[in-house]
Amino acid sequence: MSTALIQDYLRTQGLKLPPEAVQIAMLTAGSVMAAGRAEIEPEILWYRGADGTLEQHLPRNEAHHARLRQIFMALDSAYTASPCRSAAVYLLHTPDRLLHLVAQGEPLEKLLAVEQDLEAAHTAHLAARSAQTGWLNQIDDVAQWLQNGDLAGSRHRPGSQLAVPVYAENGRVLGVVYLEHGHPAAFDEAAQSIWVGLALALADPLADLLQPEEAAE
Repeated sequence: MSTALIQDYLRTQGLKLPPEAVQIAMLTAGSVMAAGRAEIEPEILWYRGADGTLEQHLPRNEAHHARLRQIFMALDSAYTASPCRSAAVYLLHTPDRLLHLVAQGEPLEKLLAVEQDLEAAHTAHLAARSAQTGWLNQIDDVAQWLQNGDLAGSRHRPGSQLAVPVYAENGRVLGVVYLEHGHPAAFDEAAQSIWVGLALALADPLADLLQPEEAAE
């Protein structure tokens, strides 16, 4: 991704992050995906649990396995650089559903509904709001948002949240990088640069995980 596209992302999102820091994070994630040789247990990538399995929603084949492995390694690298309570990459699998791909930290939901109603998407889950609007969303104090009614639901714990949309070059939202931290205002400029850089690096891998006809839209 060119410097111009990075600057366009930052400008579109209204972010005043140093483009050089974002580019370094993006290039780091890209290098990890391109050169990483770590072996990852298949059951980690192709999860099974009470909420079902990834294979129910994403065909299990060599190409998808390779992409999931790359995404996992890139997320792990960013998580090491900017630790938090939970970090996950979601794919906008259908217009009304986010599909959990890989994660680090404490478990998160495997499927998220993307409400067409903006207010419902806003109060239910920050990742769903970013998928619905295409905007980066950040909460510095979850407790305050719950008190104000700007966020609702027992799944939200005190701390901070960040949801960073992943775009195709045509502007289509492909997915969301979603993060939770146990402390308020945890996602400072340095952390935001790391996670925005990861989101930029994930555009091609997420597009490849979509059906060909979907990715071409």
